[in-house]
Amino acid sequence: MLRHYICHLNSLSAFQHNKSTFCPGMVNTQIPRAAQASPERTTSPPLSLPATYKRLIGRKTGKDFRSVAEVEECETPEPSQGQVLVKIAYAGVNGGCETFRVRGSSYTPFAANQKSQHYTLGAEGSGVVAAIGPGVSHLKVGDCVTVGGSGAFAEYVLTSAQGCFKVPAASAEAVVLTLSGLTANVALQATAGPLQEGQTVLVTAAGGATGHMGAQLAMLAGCRVVATCGSQRKAERLRGLGIHRVINYREEDVREVLSREFPQQIDVAYEGVGGELREAVLDNLSPKGCLLSVGYISEYPHVKADADEDSHQPASSSSNGDLPPAHELFWQRQIIKRGEQTLFGDVWLGANRTDIPRYRQELFDLHEQGKLEAWVDEKPFVGVESVADAIEYMLTGQALGKVVVSMQ
Repeated sequence: MLRHYICHLNSLSAFQHNKSTFCPGMVNTQIPRAAQASPERTTSPPLSLPATYKRLIGRKTGKDFRSVAEVEECETPEPSQGQVLVKIAYAGVNGGCETFRVRGSSYTPFAANQKSQHYTLGAEGSGVVAAIGPGVSHLKVGDCVTVGGSGAFAEYVLTSAQGCFKVPAASAEAVVLTLSGLTANVALQATAGPLQEGQTVLVTAAGGATGHMGAQLAMLAGCRVVATCGSQRKAERLRGLGIHRVINYREEDVREVLSREFPQQIDVAYEGVGGELREAVLDNLSPKGCLLSVGYISEYPHVKADADEDSHQPASSSSNGDLPPAHELFWQRQIIKRGEQTLFGDVWLGANRTDIPRYRQELFDLHEQGKLEAWVDEKPFVGVESVADAIEYMLTGQALGKVVVSMQ
């Protein structure tokens, strides 16, 4: 089965990327020069490449992204066997994931960063293949692709060709579909699904990067969709999709609305907020319902940025009996049975790695047919130097859709 959500995706690829690039432009940089490529020539000539490029790295851990991220100038590498060099056009922001990565949080897969002197940053991006290494036959120079887990906060990424997904255009929308959309599709159609026509599906943080994807996919399946959000602007945009019921939690009490308007309760909850909202959802989950935990952003460490990592308790215990707090359900990938209800901490459980291209292709086909919108927040961020600003903006909760940084 796939590892849990975006923060675990292709972590090995990211580690290999750390080891394979020589970076002469930074003081005390201890990165070995890439292994010499095979004498065999690449099957396609490379694009015109700069001698160096910029990317973001961490050399320590800290309480926030800005205090850790450094701009590093690297020698542009030549792809080795099975590798491609991708010129990044857009990098997606996953503020929670990057927060945990730079903190090296002990309860996450990023704990090793506490002892690391060099790790790459950025979980997803879209771009154009700039050069290919020996043994790569399914891609050519000039192809548009998306990449994951490969240090995408960069102008170029050296990554495994097998980890690239060919797309019609290296667009910001492609970033949305590739991971945020994919998470929703796998969670709803494979892990909790397939969804059935007439089911009631609740999506929290529905104006966010993966939430707006989940809401639309549930509607396409013929479900009755309830969406929660935190602003009038988001509520209006969601109503424009035809969502059956939109709850702005700043104006209405979610628990009261669910209890009053949905006496048959919620069949499937796509939940990424945690805290009191998760408790309200659990209290209104149907006897055979399921909850998919895709995060718990209201409890992320940035909420208490002055807390020490070792003593920081990211969530209190659930008020729903003996259920684990949100961070344990999520990071430990727990699958909890409560009678006939199921709580999924691992929303990737229902799909094998070989299934992923199909689920991803479905999204691009729906988008191409005009049946699925991919929202990119309108606030512009350009260049690796702007990534910290983009992450801090995302964490304010103001973003509508996916926050994306242009690297062009």
